[in-house]
Amino acid sequence: MKRTTITWPEDTVRAVERAARKRRKSISATVRELVEKQLAEENKVSPFEALAGMFDDPNLVQGADLEDFLKENWASAIDRDRG
Repeated sequence: MKRTTITWPEDTVRAVERAARKRRKSISATVRELVEKQLAEENKVSPFEALAGMFDDPNLVQGADLEDFLKENWASAIDRDRG
């Protein structure tokens, strides 16, 4: 781990001290937990972003090519289903 110095307003210092007491942990451990939690939250991908990102797939069949893709890849399955 790396040591660092942070300058905070007094009310923030008191809030961190209260949080540490409540958790029964050191101030350092409390700050680490809070910062890590915030960073993890910021790095989360929203469901919309995940859905939108799937369209970046280079293997995704585009609308104009869909009919040809279905004929090439599903024709035999469709014929089998029809009996």
